[in-house]
Amino acid sequence: MDSEIVCGLFDAMSKKSSITLESVNRRSERVTENRVVPLRIMSSTQNGRQYLMAYVPRFRRIASFRTDYILSVRIDEECGCFDELRTKLDEMRKYMWGVSTQSRSGDRLEHVEFTVKYADDEQHIHRRLEREKRCGKVERIDNNTSRFSADVYDASEMIPWIRTFICRITDIRFSDPGTEAQFKDDISALYKLYGMGEEDVNDIQ
Repeated sequence: MDSEIVCGLFDAMSKKSSITLESVNRRSERVTENRVVPLRIMSSTQNGRQYLMAYVPRFRRIASFRTDYILSVRIDEECGCFDELRTKLDEMRKYMWGVSTQSRSGDRLEHVEFTVKYADDEQHIHRRLEREKRCGKVERIDNNTSRFSADVYDASEMIPWIRTFICRITDIRFSDPGTEAQFKDDISALYKLYGMGEEDVNDIQ
């Protein structure tokens, strides 16, 4: 079923056409219909899910739709501004960590940065940051310290990835206080689960 949906989306994009798609909310099982302009299909490197990136005239913005939630695709008329919209999406991808095109804080962009420390024989930590930085930047402070920073639409999308560096992080900052609180609350809950004290939580400033 997913393959048929993806095939229909590619067909519409090759024709530079708008589409009407039916999608389902898996929580409420409510089916909705949206008229959109399909621009690209993106795949998550973390979970393998596929997402349709499309312009939604009703909201005047580009949004994402999980392809496995799409029930049907009907090709409509050709969209005269298809190339312009795809160029806009390509520009936006400079600030997309995943598929989110809006910040939860209401700011246009959110900033995140963190510092990690590692031993002399753990230089693979820096190489991993370089390899997985996506739209971010990596700075080597010294032989055992590196700093990652990024300006993105939605910094909360980065939290699962940042968690994988928990044992190395010495300092972390989010421009959105809500996202920072969420991250530190998660760390606090983790430390409590493993019987670690508040002084360990405070090690991450």
